Amino acid sequence: MGKRVLSLLMILTMILTLFSGCFGKAKADKAFAAPILDEPTSLDPQIADSDSEKTIVLNCFEGLLRVNAKGELESGVAESYTVSPDKLTYTFKLRDNAHWALFSGHKDILGENYEEAFDINVYAEDFKFAFDRIFDERINSPYRNMFYCVDSYEATDKHTFIVKLKFADENFLYSLTTPGAMPCDEAFYELTGGKYGLDAKYLLCNGPFNVSKWVENTSVRIVRNDDYNGVNTVKPSSVTFYINSSEAQVAEKMNSNTYDTAYLNKYNYESLEDKEDYNFTGIENTVYSLVFNQSDKYLSNRNIRLALNYACDFSALNFGDENIKRAVSVIPPFCKIGNEPYITDNFKPTLNSFNAENAKKCFEQGLLELGESSVELNIKCTEEYENVIKQLVQSMQKTLGVKFIVSVTAVEQSELAAVMRDGSYSVAFYPYTAQSVFVSDFLDGISKSNILNYNSGKYADLMKNIRENTGSSYKTRELCAEAEKMLISDAVMVPVFYENSYFISSDDTEGIYFYSSGNNIFFINAVKK
Repeated sequence: MGKRVLSLLMILTMILTLFSGCFGKAKADKAFAAPILDEPTSLDPQIADSDSEKTIVLNCFEGLLRVNAKGELESGVAESYTVSPDKLTYTFKLRDNAHWALFSGHKDILGENYEEAFDINVYAEDFKFAFDRIFDERINSPYRNMFYCVDSYEATDKHTFIVKLKFADENFLYSLTTPGAMPCDEAFYELTGGKYGLDAKYLLCNGPFNVSKWVENTSVRIVRNDDYNGVNTVKPSSVTFYINSSEAQVAEKMNSNTYDTAYLNKYNYESLEDKEDYNFTGIENTVYSLVFNQSDKYLSNRNIRLALNYACDFSALNFGDENIKRAVSVIPPFCKIGNEPYITDNFKPTLNSFNAENAKKCFEQGLLELGESSVELNIKCTEEYENVIKQLVQSMQKTLGVKFIVSVTAVEQSELAAVMRDGSYSVAFYPYTAQSVFVSDFLDGISKSNILNYNSGKYADLMKNIRENTGSSYKTRELCAEAEKMLISDAVMVPVFYENSYFISSDDTEGIYFYSSGNNIFFINAVKK
């Protein structure tokens, strides 16, 4: 159901506002530097989908509402809103001093007298046009499913925007803080001739910052929007997002004090030399799993996948870290249903346990169905976990016998990510990371990412049912549990253990905050000592 946003209690739990506990007075008007892991394709909010694109868009645009450093919804362009008793009609009143940011680069689009000729006010019609684009099939916006609950919308005057829902959605207001719901000026959009979002001059921002310089393969620089009149004062003078090839490169540059903040996995976080120089928070949002590429001639067979699953004996494995927590679910503990954790003391999914008899039975049945005499596979993993996987392979071979031929290849983290993207693997020990706190997003991402080549009509129907029941936490939990059960039954992946990601910032900074994931980092309050 798209990449959904956080409900209030979750944000209050997960949010981190970074404070300096050291000496010196914090100062505004400073320049900041941060990493991104890929070159943005487009900064058009209605199609921004990569982490880098969303990070930049969320700092350069402002929707009807925004999430502040305390995890609370606050006024964005809307100064107030009302909700009907049945929670199906939302009426937003826009402030009259919300402005688009113009700069000299806009001369190419708007002409020499652009400052006098262009109306910089943000109106309700700009939000209507944004929603038009979300639902325009030609655009193929990744936010369409997120707003599946929307029935109709209209700008009744310049400062009133009304949205009617097909069914109540307890997360709708938070959806309005995501990139897809950012305003878009139709006249400017048309003047770009199809290039909207492809360069700084083809972009019109209304948030705390606006894009001032975009150097291909190098960086994107955003500067304070002096026409911004929101509830907060914009403290930094600028933020430069530098393009990096990998998280390892990001960690190296954090070590050399190149960046003020970063979002790292456990491996790269542990490579930091002086951790006491950083503020950090850990989020248990990754589940390391054996994942099966179902385009592989052997792994396309469900019984072969089940055989491998049943042959996994984790009881004697030495992970090399006593703090590693064995996975009890396909879904990491970070994920929630509404305000509540998905995994609770009263609800734990049932994974397939080691069962030598079932493994052998499924294996022989799979060979028969495939018309093969043996199965030959390669498992790719990072060097960090090579010994663990080799231990696991030994137990699998002991159970499945000589007809099961398997090798282990250790690769760099960046190479593992690459082979997952292009599908050049059979089995991988892969860190599947939740990009949103919602279980439904995690489950939806498994089928949409295509790295597993998992195609199931029944699973797609379940995802549709989940989108249609977002107003009921009970029903959503029930459907998500059913979807997870299907993944386990189909042996799509074998969860092994959970791992943290880390949001870090130099202790010389204050006020940088985030929620949910590494693409939701906000600099509006950032200061330095």
